[in-house]
Amino acid sequence: MRRLGNRRQALLFFVAMTVPCAVLVALSLNLVRQERELAQRRDESERARALEQLHNDLSVRLERIRLDEFAAERKGGQWLRSGAYRRPETALVARVQDGAIALPWDHDPAADRQRERISEGEFGRMVRDAEQLELAGAELQRAAATARKALDRARDPVQSAHARLLYARVLWKLGRGQEATRELQALLVTPQSITDEGGVPLKLYAAERLLQTGVDSESAARAALAVAGSSPALTPFACDLLRRLLEAMPTAFAEEAGRASARVRSQIALMQQGEALRSDFPRLKIRADRWLLYGDQPWLVSAAPAGWPAAVIAVRAAGVLAEIKNTWNSRGWATVEFVGEGQGQSLGDAFPGVKAAVALSGAGELLGREAYRRQLVYLGLLLLVAATMFSAWLLWRDLRREVRMAELRSQFVSSVSHELKTPLTAIRMFAETLQLRRGWDEDKRSEYAATIVSECERLTRLVDDILAFSKAQQGQKTYRFRPVGLDYIVRSAVRAVEYPLAQQGFELRTKTPDELPRIRADADALEQALLNLLSNAMKYSGDSRTIELEVELSGAEASIRVRDHGAGIAPEHQARIFEQYYRAPTPENELVPGAGLGLALVAHIVKAHGGRIEVNSAPGLGSAFSIHLPLEDKA
Repeated sequence: MRRLGNRRQALLFFVAMTVPCAVLVALSLNLVRQERELAQRRDESERARALEQLHNDLSVRLERIRLDEFAAERKGGQWLRSGAYRRPETALVARVQDGAIALPWDHDPAADRQRERISEGEFGRMVRDAEQLELAGAELQRAAATARKALDRARDPVQSAHARLLYARVLWKLGRGQEATRELQALLVTPQSITDEGGVPLKLYAAERLLQTGVDSESAARAALAVAGSSPALTPFACDLLRRLLEAMPTAFAEEAGRASARVRSQIALMQQGEALRSDFPRLKIRADRWLLYGDQPWLVSAAPAGWPAAVIAVRAAGVLAEIKNTWNSRGWATVEFVGEGQGQSLGDAFPGVKAAVALSGAGELLGREAYRRQLVYLGLLLLVAATMFSAWLLWRDLRREVRMAELRSQFVSSVSHELKTPLTAIRMFAETLQLRRGWDEDKRSEYAATIVSECERLTRLVDDILAFSKAQQGQKTYRFRPVGLDYIVRSAVRAVEYPLAQQGFELRTKTPDELPRIRADADALEQALLNLLSNAMKYSGDSRTIELEVELSGAEASIRVRDHGAGIAPEHQARIFEQYYRAPTPENELVPGAGLGLALVAHIVKAHGGRIEVNSAPGLGSAFSIHLPLEDKA
């Protein structure tokens, strides 16, 4: 009972304290509300007059733009393709045909005329024959000859450019890169007006191929930038190709390409919104007596005035509204903001979706009282945005790592499959040859049998590398350390690669001291690491056929160095070549099979032996990999 009484007293005390406070708060809020209502009523008439004037100003500006664009007849609705808009605020003008919008880039009479030129007579027949032979795949020589004849028969620049592009494409497929490059370079100087059926200038195709191969990339870059300078006259297909070319520009053209890319991306966005407008046109009910707000990059869309051919006009809302806003704000007696759905006041049926908030100069006191509350809200928003951005960055980093690892695993599977297929194919071929050619002499059979054994050893090494790396990743790789002669390890590795070296015409130059000490090591693992370095030297030697293997003793460590004279490794890639699955992204490496495991496995083995591995390399000068092992016996 006493506890119940205490609770009752506490409740009464709480009510006695809070009820007066609540009444005071309610009275204060009521006074604030009344003051706000009075201020709102006082401003209502001025705001209504301001909104009416704002409606009139916007109507006048848009009507001037519309009349300017329709002041002269444009034949074929080619305003955009000819770049003939009179006002910078105009985004799009398009005719309406059969109840649908005909966008300016849909039809190009010049492209039609070019198609007729390349299809006519004997020239057209040769072009069709060459294209059919090219598609057949097995008739590339005939396709090249036919395309060459078509090029010789060309009677004007249009025919010449199309035949030259076809000829260069076939030459490239035949592996005649230098000839194809000369033809592509000739295409770079063709007029931009010569296009394919999609309106893509043929010179862009030539620039694309030259930029991909890195041959004469400067001329290709300048040609693409020249086309980008007139990007408003391009079709969607041409803009898309040009965007990709600008993103692949050499570093020397980065600044120009950045500016051009921004223009092209803006044009692509305009075209995409134009396509969306065409799709939505039946339901929008666009009329001449109103301006409809439309799109992510908002347009004010209306129809042609009475007496003009059926058409629609789209004006960039941001430019027009910003101009009106600046004019009004400069008057001093009122400021205006154009706001989104759910805010402000509508400007009437003539502007569906357009809303504005007008603040009169007398509203400054009310805004001042709300300033502190807004500051708190802004601070909360700032903290929220900061936390959200940090969380998004963490998520993006993790997702990027996962995507990169997925790509590397996919590349690894493809590379391993290719490397497994190569020795298996060789083994099967020589085994079947031995089976069918029974009358051969003993030397020939011995040679084939040795090849089969060599490929089997190669296959075994690949499988061993994969298994060893898998165990190392899972922490299950164990090493059996015991005293072993360093010369034994080196001789075993050299003996294992003697036959592959001889088959490929390599000369292995070895240089070792007369006496090598014994070290505490896993002989099989160290031999596997050395074999991986020798195998890499064979793969990346290029035209060189000399590999050097050198063993040195220096103080308390021994160094095993494998040097080749091949392609070499750029400095920016040297820090990552010991990562799993990583291969330097160079054109030379794309031609060499590999899984990206060899050096990672070598690094793991050397680290397990308490040593270190170093690389000394430069592009075009070869590479030298050095394994440094401690000599002290830890037994």
